[in-house]
Amino acid sequence: MKNRDKKAYEKALHLYNNGYIDKALEVCEIGISRDLEDSNLLNLKGLLLYLKGNLEEAIPIWKINEHHNNNDIAKSYLKDVQKDFYRKDLYEKAEELINDLNIDEALKNLSICKESDFNSINVNNALATCYLRKAEYSLSMEYVEKVISIDKFNYKAKNIKKEINEILNINNKSLLKTLIIASIAVVFLTSGILLNNKFKKVQINKEELANNISKPVENESTNNEQNEENKDNEENKDNEENKKSSTLEVNSLTDEEIRENYIKATGLFQEEKYEEAKYLLEATIIHSMNNHLHDDVMFLLASTSEKVGKNEEAIKYFKDYISNYENGNYIEETYYRISLLYKDLDKEKSKLYAGELVSKYPSSIYNNNLIKDILSN
Repeated sequence: MKNRDKKAYEKALHLYNNGYIDKALEVCEIGISRDLEDSNLLNLKGLLLYLKGNLEEAIPIWKINEHHNNNDIAKSYLKDVQKDFYRKDLYEKAEELINDLNIDEALKNLSICKESDFNSINVNNALATCYLRKAEYSLSMEYVEKVISIDKFNYKAKNIKKEINEILNINNKSLLKTLIIASIAVVFLTSGILLNNKFKKVQINKEELANNISKPVENESTNNEQNEENKDNEENKDNEENKKSSTLEVNSLTDEEIRENYIKATGLFQEEKYEEAKYLLEATIIHSMNNHLHDDVMFLLASTSEKVGKNEEAIKYFKDYISNYENGNYIEETYYRISLLYKDLDKEKSKLYAGELVSKYPSSIYNNNLIKDILSN
């Protein structure tokens, strides 16, 4: 190996080992453009493309290395390539399952995909997403770290990591808040017991004093009327307190209740109980504005609205999602779904969202024949 090519290989390998996969690819390309006989650079470039899921680009690189350099490593990669095409299909199906919130089925597909290093970045991101949706945060973070070790600038992994940190931070704050409230409650309870005991002593002394003093005879009917009036006042007071309590419960949901509602709605969606899911999500979304699950609730509500035939509602929620979560986990599917929903309502708007999908996310799995047909008509 020439000295210059050896340095290029070592530089590319160093960049890859430190999580700069795209820069490593650039170095490989520059080195290969100078010399097609550099088998190490060819294999490394093929591997980097392989990790990114670009199988169709990796195969020609290894074939060049096989034909030009009779390289055994390139031959071994090419030998198992058919299995990777199968894994590619499984991954694409898993992505669809995740978007349909069928997490357990998606995990079955991804468990096969992760047996190989092929498409490692996307597969680990998908696994992280699945475990995030299942609220298994430590496991989700493990897969996020695997992605970041290869690609430090991977936006999807960074977004998932940010979301997990926000959740854990909220949970820690909630725990601290609970402890503080509990401490205050103990103080009030202790004070209340002491005051109550003091009040009882005073009351007993008053009763003893009253027993020693002759009391005038009161009109019995007047007593009864006063007792009944007092009883009614107490009941009305209790009713008012109950109404206030009920109103507070309706007007607010805790972060834990929002999470439970979202998980329950996801289960209802998977069971095709769309009306029930929609009702629960509508009752939840107004309370989730500052919650980390707001984007998930909004997307699921848009999906359930579409399932029950409320297309205008679905479009509204999908538009809200685009306005608020341009880098969200569901953004590509949102552009896709809104384009299809507009297809029979407004062709120009359908084309507009299809065009946005293609221009912003050219490698998206949603750039399929349906989108091509919308753009061509």
